[in-house]
Amino acid sequence: MSGVAAAAVATAAASGATVSAAGRRVCFLTDTEGSWTYNESNDSNETLQLRDDCVLVFGGDAGDKGDDTLRCFEQLVRLKKRHPERVVLLVGNRDVNKMRLTSELADSELPLHAMAREVRDGPLWVPQDKRVTLDTFLARQAAQDASATAASAAFAANTESADADAALLAAANTKVNRLKWMLEHTMGAQGDFERRRKELAARTARRSLTPEVTASAATATGAVAADITTSDAVCTTDAADAIDDESVLQSYKDSVREGGVLREYLELGSLAFIAHDTLFTHGGVIRGDSSGVCALGHVPGRPPMSEWVQELNAWYRQQVQEWIEQPTWSADRSHRGGDQLLQYVLPDHPSSVVMGRHLQASGMPAQLPSAVAQALAASGIRRLVVGHTPHGTCPTVIKQSWPQQTPAWSHDAHAAERDSARTFEEVIMCDTSYSDTAASDNRGVAAVELVVTPDGRAHLHGVLADGRTVAYASDDPLIGRELRDGTQVKAKLRTGGGGGGSGSGPTAT
Repeated sequence: MSGVAAAAVATAAASGATVSAAGRRVCFLTDTEGSWTYNESNDSNETLQLRDDCVLVFGGDAGDKGDDTLRCFEQLVRLKKRHPERVVLLVGNRDVNKMRLTSELADSELPLHAMAREVRDGPLWVPQDKRVTLDTFLARQAAQDASATAASAAFAANTESADADAALLAAANTKVNRLKWMLEHTMGAQGDFERRRKELAARTARRSLTPEVTASAATATGAVAADITTSDAVCTTDAADAIDDESVLQSYKDSVREGGVLREYLELGSLAFIAHDTLFTHGGVIRGDSSGVCALGHVPGRPPMSEWVQELNAWYRQQVQEWIEQPTWSADRSHRGGDQLLQYVLPDHPSSVVMGRHLQASGMPAQLPSAVAQALAASGIRRLVVGHTPHGTCPTVIKQSWPQQTPAWSHDAHAAERDSARTFEEVIMCDTSYSDTAASDNRGVAAVELVVTPDGRAHLHGVLADGRTVAYASDDPLIGRELRDGTQVKAKLRTGGGGGGSGSGPTAT
């Protein structure tokens, strides 16, 4: 059996496993966004390890904005295959949108006149005055080329002119430039093309990290040979020079082919998971403070929450399989496999658990609408844990106000009898990817772990951007409470025992 075939068998087996959290702690990690050092803040081992009494729920967005996207995906996929019944891989928008690569980088899409218009014109959710169309991007690339003529510069200055030279566009219309445009202007992955080059260079250096090279690097840096890292080898061997644009392009294409790590992640993924009275999703179930807009029940109907999650995940798997079977556009460019899922993760989708946000327009936390909280409570859900929306240097706990009553549309005939015992309590937002904007990775040393224990309590502990440590349970009466000045308490310091108010903005603790 070939390596690709063996990987496919392992992926299929892992994707069919049922995850059980009974009697186990559930640990939540989310939005690593290509930053492996974020994982190492909690575990310095090269390979992720999972304790026997734990279930890991990864909240999605494994790659894109850090130097280790491939490594993040590989480690998570490897862990899922090793412990299929104890690892949940939720998908984020940054994971799912890479499904576009198989259709938009296909040979059939290279002629500009043949492209799907919705792709060529750029993302419609971006305001028109800020949107960069493919034609505009290619024109700029042509002007920047060392062999560009004065005519190309004039063309770049007036990209909307009907007299624009089509030959200049054709010269710049390569798959490499297509990919750069997709990453920069349609996927929110600015700079990721060069970061992938850097990661590939590091891998090249690792393969060449012989004892002789290590000793040479140690001599050059004054370090002990055993301490030389891959990054040191990159500097010493200058491996990045060997990674050309086509190699970077090929890496992206390979990642979504059969046996590719991103495709495997998507095959193993889910949209939602329930354990210990807690619903886990990537983004959430509401769109800020927009009244009446909720993701619950959308895609499949509105049955009890556990059945809805099962049906939502089944729909997700069906969409991924459709993409695998039809990875490119139909002949008339009206459809491609997984199209509904790709639409589901767009910023303007009104009812997506991937794109939900739990912030007001001001940036302050938004409580759930009463009817949504009631629906969750009626199904025994008292907590929602999400990622997706960066919010400060540690997770944000949003306490839900009382009282709540069972909505008439909950389809739970006995829910009213349990209202007094089951109340939705809180949303916990765990994306801290902008915890330290002064750091090169926007994270710095900040890392906080969320653990939900079998008794249903949520515990948080870790390190803030300034090095202070925090440890608290979400049911602490002060956590998540709004103070008289409008600030909210976010965390409890391990030393000193104080709580921190968040200030009027979303970043300070």
